[in-house]
Amino acid sequence: MLSQQEWQQQVEEIVRDRSRHSPYYLLLGMRVRELRPGESLLELEIGPRHLDERGKVHPGVLFSLADAAAGVAAMTLVAGGSRRVVTVEMKVNFMADCAGGKLTAAGKVVGEEGKSIFSEVEVWSEEGKKLAKGLATLVSLARGHRPE
Repeated sequence: MLSQQEWQQQVEEIVRDRSRHSPYYLLLGMRVRELRPGESLLELEIGPRHLDERGKVHPGVLFSLADAAAGVAAMTLVAGGSRRVVTVEMKVNFMADCAGGKLTAAGKVVGEEGKSIFSEVEVWSEEGKKLAKGLATLVSLARGHRPE
């Protein structure tokens, strides 16, 4: 079990690592807003680069944000945190579209089996409309799966 100080250090390292080693997060503008053990909240401010030919947020942006939230939630449970978790399968249902504003994605670990981690994720518009819901299977690459 991690102390509060150790947990805060792990959170800070995950956020630093995502900013330093994931140019894709930076390209899309994803930000980690909040972390708890097994949970994440990420944000993305929509701009013209995120839109498809209809002027709506491209489904790939929603998928990427959902994948990031599912993965970051899983990272909070893995020794060494960031870059120790990879997505091996993901399903996303697109429920609505939007044209702008801030998107929020919430990831939550719902199960673990060996090195496999299962996360649910939802993506909402700034107005609170649910845009997507997904389920991801991730694999931990860390030697000691759980932090001590």
